[in-house]
Amino acid sequence: MTTDEAGTLTGHDAALSRLRTQKAKIRYALEHLPRGCSVEDVRLWLNRQGQTVPSRPYATPIVNEWRARNGVEDTSGHVPLTPELIAELDRTERRSPADAAPEPEPVAAETAGAKGFYAVALLSIGVSVDTSWRFFEQRLGITDVVERVVLFSVMEAALVACGWAMRAGVRQNGRPGPARLVAWALTAFAAFAAFSLSGPVAGAARVLLGPVLGLVMLHLALGIEIRAARRRATTWARVGRELRERLLSVLNLGDDGRDALARTRDKAALRAARLAVASRWTPRRKARLRKALHASHVAHDPVQRDRMLRELGVLQHAEELARTRQPSPW
Repeated sequence: MTTDEAGTLTGHDAALSRLRTQKAKIRYALEHLPRGCSVEDVRLWLNRQGQTVPSRPYATPIVNEWRARNGVEDTSGHVPLTPELIAELDRTERRSPADAAPEPEPVAAETAGAKGFYAVALLSIGVSVDTSWRFFEQRLGITDVVERVVLFSVMEAALVACGWAMRAGVRQNGRPGPARLVAWALTAFAAFAAFSLSGPVAGAARVLLGPVLGLVMLHLALGIEIRAARRRATTWARVGRELRERLLSVLNLGDDGRDALARTRDKAALRAARLAVASRWTPRRKARLRKALHASHVAHDPVQRDRMLRELGVLQHAEELARTRQPSPW
């Protein structure tokens, strides 16, 4: 039986009229309400029975005393763990694995996007190979094919080795290491060879489409590797994420499942409650109050109207909070 159902029962008037004290009426309400009901449920039930509603500070210690004497815990609106519920949870936990939902298939690795950059970096070596081949022949005068292959392949193999070392360093400790400096030094030599061979215009094309493009693609691929391998966020990343969440909270844009219309109406309801208790010297108080009431849609939404009235009640009786007696936690 819910609180609302208990509140509509009749036949309590005679019994309540025979009780002389407010404390006895509160205990009577607790006996006829569902176990685990709150202080607000008791006050609401007495109000529906046409009785004088006790204040919350007065009713709270009486309700707590009754709970302690009858072994009832305050579940704060949560479902109490009864023996039947515990048995049901045990049966659910012992359910066979065949009844469980199938596990989702593993998703692709986050580093899959780096493969394209690695491929472009390898293809760019072809431009660098052509530049080195022609440079050793036309500028250094090496015409023997075997000798030329041995000499120019040193730089190309060094570039590949540097890229491989950078990838290994990133996967191991998140840093490319000193191999990056060697790779840029080899790129500078390749730029010298390209400008010497083809001049400023064609040489720039050979450099940009060759070793420079390869290193840029390699850095992009390594960036993906770093982001995928970094399991723990850095301090600055945590600070940035915290600042972003706080800014969204200040702007009332936190991800709490509400849409824009619900946020607007909630803010208007809170604004209406604040204007209702504001002093009469507040500028344009009545006009702003009417506007807030209209924007909150309280005339057509019972839930929103109840939210606004609860906010208003809290604001009106805020001074009574310090006088509320609570049971000792010790």
